[in-house]
Amino acid sequence: MPAESTVPREDAGAKRATEPREELKTPEQETTRALHRVVWALAWPSVVTNLFQTINSIQDRFFVGHLGPDALAAAGLGGQLMFVLFGIAMSISIGTTALVARSKGAGDLPQARMAANQSLWLAIMSSVVCLAIALPIRGLAVHVMRINPSATEMCIQYLSITLLGIPALFLMMVLGSTYRGIGDMVTPLKVTIATNIVHLAGNWLLIFGNWGFPKMGLAGGGLAFAASQYVGAATYLILLRRSSLRGVTRESNSLSMEWARRILKIGIPALWQNMSRIFSLLAFTSVLARSPESTIGVAALTIGMTSESIAFMPGFGFSMAASTLTGQSLGAKNPRRAERAAEVAMHQGVIVMVIMGIVFYVFARPFALLFTHDLQVVDLTVRYLQIAAVAEPFLGLGMILTGALNGAGYTQAPAWASVITMWAVRLPLAYALIWLAHLGAVGAWWAMTTSTVLSGVAAWALFRWGKWKQVKV
Repeated sequence: MPAESTVPREDAGAKRATEPREELKTPEQETTRALHRVVWALAWPSVVTNLFQTINSIQDRFFVGHLGPDALAAAGLGGQLMFVLFGIAMSISIGTTALVARSKGAGDLPQARMAANQSLWLAIMSSVVCLAIALPIRGLAVHVMRINPSATEMCIQYLSITLLGIPALFLMMVLGSTYRGIGDMVTPLKVTIATNIVHLAGNWLLIFGNWGFPKMGLAGGGLAFAASQYVGAATYLILLRRSSLRGVTRESNSLSMEWARRILKIGIPALWQNMSRIFSLLAFTSVLARSPESTIGVAALTIGMTSESIAFMPGFGFSMAASTLTGQSLGAKNPRRAERAAEVAMHQGVIVMVIMGIVFYVFARPFALLFTHDLQVVDLTVRYLQIAAVAEPFLGLGMILTGALNGAGYTQAPAWASVITMWAVRLPLAYALIWLAHLGAVGAWWAMTTSTVLSGVAAWALFRWGKWKQVKV
């Protein structure tokens, strides 16, 4: 499709709140108040999107919680193993956002379409490879974690079905990043609503066997998840036909090695970062499973992280806004605006995260009781949420500034920072506090909080260093 035919529609679409026309003004032309409005216009749809994703996760744990602590532990471990594959998809999507945003900022829509097309090809190929590897080794991966036999069997059954949604998950991640790269945060919100409806209905019908559907237990939750991912991917592709990047799927019918190199140059360090977090969480869960609280501790971690994910919403939302604006501003050769946009996103996001920390500290017990009435699990979950509340501002700081760095394509240094804080701080400190200080699971919670604080400080230091402004993608 000729580039000229897409420009008028793109210009008209730029008037939407999600893509303000003043976004490429120089620092002298753009007031701080105007930049706050631009950031908020991009952030709020992402915050709401993450709200729905969090509600989706919470209702998932709510249904599973009625199956008992073993099912909760199995779902929590299964979710962490799925995060490994989620991290691979995210690494591709980070490269997608950076390249699409740079091209959009430079006013080169054909280049943006090609970046999206090549990212889709890379996502499809990667998902097939991941599925081919993950399915045969799922049993071994679960057994290594050494949770009790009942939870182990549930987890294997859950993964057997959930893994079938991986190809659609990869497509959803890349298509969502494509939209965010051009500054459209509303379409991912629409798709998230659609997937949540399918997931919620599927859980209600298949976990408990309502309306004559088979009663599948935890496996039914896995099937509901997989189905929701395919609905989401199909919805993205349908809506893509009406976007400024329509025709993306026809740009090329194969993966170019040059494009793959460009995407992976950004994505591989992001993959290290994601894998560092995910595998360190798996290792952390393994250490926790061997603590005096054992399965109760793993169940409390599952509920605590699900509840705490509400606090992630503003962090993710402002992180996405920072990523988009940083990439577009650098594409427009405006590094000063990129810096200012990231700072504004940081200020807005951290204020909200402080409020979320207070909420979690005060309402920790009601949150815990939403998922289980096992008093031992509830007590440990309350301690988790109240200790984690201390780190919420630093969590927001780290998420938002890392988003800005990723949007610039500067992913190597944040990856190393993640490796250090997770592996050199969190795990050794967790072991020491659990066994040497005899704090049990509570010691593990303090180790998580300490590493989160350090991670936020590291992201701030890397941002202030400023090398991200010189990255070429």
